[in-house]
Amino acid sequence: MSDFNFNPDFVIDEEVEFKTLVSQYESGAEQRRRKWENPRRRWRLRFNTRPKAELVNVKSFFLGKKGAFLEFTWTNPNDGIEYVVRFLEDSFRFILKAYEIYDYEIALIEVK
Repeated sequence: MSDFNFNPDFVIDEEVEFKTLVSQYESGAEQRRRKWENPRRRWRLRFNTRPKAELVNVKSFFLGKKGAFLEFTWTNPNDGIEYVVRFLEDSFRFILKAYEIYDYEIALIEVK
């Protein structure tokens, strides 16, 4: 079971990133080299119209991981695969929408 088990709203933004080094020569030719064998993934999860109790739990989880410092596991609802991830950002922003109802987003990045 994943460490982070809060269910986000759909749509989940997912990005796949490769790291390619490009060397350009004076003749105009290029040499391309892969820096990573496998891609790195990123996700942006949205949580809309959520109760204060859930916000408190997610915020406590974020604080326990010291923001982007510590890694944890998360299962991607798009493919059902458990990934080792960390928070992309060191800040956690939330919006009070109504009395004890909140909106917030979390960005995750795969740890290699």
